[in-house]
Amino acid sequence: MVAQPSFSVSADAEPSGSLGAAYDRLPTAVVCVRGTAVFYANPAAAALFRRSVETLIETPWTALCRAISAEPLDLAQRAQAGGAVTVALKDMGAGASEPLCQLFVSPLRLVPGGDWLLIFEPVSALGPLADQQDVLSRLLDTVGDAVLLVDDDGRILDLNTAAQRVFAVDRDPARGMSVWPLLAPTLFEDGGMGEEASVQMLIRAVPRSTLGTGRSITMSRVDGIGFPGEMAVSPLPLPTVSAHLVTVRDVSDRKRIESRLERLALYDPLTRLPNRVKILQHLERMIAQAPLKTIVAISIDIDHFKYVNDFFGHGPGDRLLQAVGGRLGGDLEEGDLLGHLGGDDFVIISSTLDPVATIDRLARRVEEASARTFLIDQSELYISLSQGIALYPDHASEPSNLLTAAQAATYEAKEAGRATTVVYSERVRDRRAGRLAIETDLRRAAERGEFSLEYQPRLGTLDGTLRGMEALLRWDHPEMGRIPPSHFIPIAEESGLIVPIGHWVLETACKQARYWMQRGFPDLKVAINLSVRQFRDAGLLQKVVEALEASGLPPANLELEITESGLMSDLDRAVDLLQDLKALGITIAIDDFGTGYSSLSYLKRLPIDLLKIDRSFISGISDNADDRAICQAIVSMAASLTLETVAEGVETESQFECLQEIGCREVQGYYFARPLSVGDFSTYLTRHPANSPR
Repeated sequence: MVAQPSFSVSADAEPSGSLGAAYDRLPTAVVCVRGTAVFYANPAAAALFRRSVETLIETPWTALCRAISAEPLDLAQRAQAGGAVTVALKDMGAGASEPLCQLFVSPLRLVPGGDWLLIFEPVSALGPLADQQDVLSRLLDTVGDAVLLVDDDGRILDLNTAAQRVFAVDRDPARGMSVWPLLAPTLFEDGGMGEEASVQMLIRAVPRSTLGTGRSITMSRVDGIGFPGEMAVSPLPLPTVSAHLVTVRDVSDRKRIESRLERLALYDPLTRLPNRVKILQHLERMIAQAPLKTIVAISIDIDHFKYVNDFFGHGPGDRLLQAVGGRLGGDLEEGDLLGHLGGDDFVIISSTLDPVATIDRLARRVEEASARTFLIDQSELYISLSQGIALYPDHASEPSNLLTAAQAATYEAKEAGRATTVVYSERVRDRRAGRLAIETDLRRAAERGEFSLEYQPRLGTLDGTLRGMEALLRWDHPEMGRIPPSHFIPIAEESGLIVPIGHWVLETACKQARYWMQRGFPDLKVAINLSVRQFRDAGLLQKVVEALEASGLPPANLELEITESGLMSDLDRAVDLLQDLKALGITIAIDDFGTGYSSLSYLKRLPIDLLKIDRSFISGISDNADDRAICQAIVSMAASLTLETVAEGVETESQFECLQEIGCREVQGYYFARPLSVGDFSTYLTRHPANSPR
């Protein structure tokens, strides 16, 4: 800071003559005031105020500067206080900023209403406002968020680099623009904001700060493209102008991520239909908005869908699900919602005042969806759909219970023969409750010793000798008695309990077969069924090895049976696993042959030993030419591949004779013996070691 010039001040001193000449040469702005008007100004003052000396004369000194502080500037008080005070220069020209100066006041003539000497020294530490804004601009450019410096009228004073990018505008054209079309385009278009708008109105219209809160405001680039943004408004105390910092964070990327996450959380990624969570949310809104309406929920399952995956692979299966979803949703009315609950389970929900008509409309829609074939990967597929219907509030008072009731009715439709419709009822509820009870008891059946095995003999058709036996699982429930395998095996399969249960069967059958071998039946072979889930179990090979080692049963005396669907679900893995099992010396059989893929191409790849002809063909072999032809074809094909054949479910003499004629090598069924308990089979062994079948 330049030191204040030291002037001699006397009662009759005037800035004239040599003193005036000295003032004129000073680089510091000097102004002399008499009363309120300027009566002298040196050239430095004229340069500072951007006027000529002549125009300064007679100008009120209050027109030249204003106090920065809230208190008015009194020259007498200022002179008495001593020191300097910061003032802002006024009326610097259109669009010019108000520079800051340090003002020193001294009495020039000590008379009432006396004269005053005013010395103005520019504040070099702060510089003029333009310099302040330059420093501020440099600072703001380091900020990642868009920052706008706006005045009280909403005019942009400055903006940082991020704001130029976010709003698609350059700095120079943006200065002086109204901020409202950018920050509040909707309010601006509706007339809520205009040229007379103020920052205070903006603060009232939106929260002072939404940064980090997740609440976004629609903003607009200069080219009119909208984007979601979060905003904070804060005052910026500049000494020469009242301004605000408006910080804007473009959350477009975050919104896209949130939208993506929402879709992942609420929509099935395969079919792009609402998932269970989204459906439940929709049901809650439907109930809240129209509590007196009936809500119809129709659950839809694709019949035998697992066969599509097993035979064609999961890729075509996925495309079938997409096609079914597209066809089901093609002609739905406004207010209907189609969702994908997972797997092959779809659901349609609709709020209505006429549930009977709505059920009829939706049921017909489902029937039409399956009336035409689907073309998947150049393969024409025909499917049927099972439907289960439940109503709110008749069958359930909660959204989740409504879906559960509809799905329970669908399960009943499948068990009733598929391609049909079942409406939820108390009977359905009781049956599903019974199923749940069975599943619960199944989990404890093995440890309680409720499982047992029965063995059905298998005999040669040429000499009637006993070739082996098939181990069959039985469950004697302590309260319900013996439960048929057809009742509990599907439940065990669906729940995954079949894996530990199957392991128990494997261990038990191997030990029992080894026991009979040691009692004089060394050629006895035991056949054990493997479920699809067991075959897919990564630990199957190790479990087989452990069962053989623990029992001491030679691998040649063990036969493992797997269905075609279990093999075709992953043919490459099936080939590898069967080769490993064959390497142990185990016999491999395909069970229920003829009901699945039955392709010569895959039979050539599989390391198998035996085909078991399904009982559905055996039942009509003696009086149905087609069944006989199918059985003959299977036997001939097996012979060409050096495979053995076994006919299961033989119940009559005529069936047995037909099988002998076509060359089937082994048979089993009620005609020879029913499945026998361990004790009865032991007796059977002693009586029929190598006798004829009857």
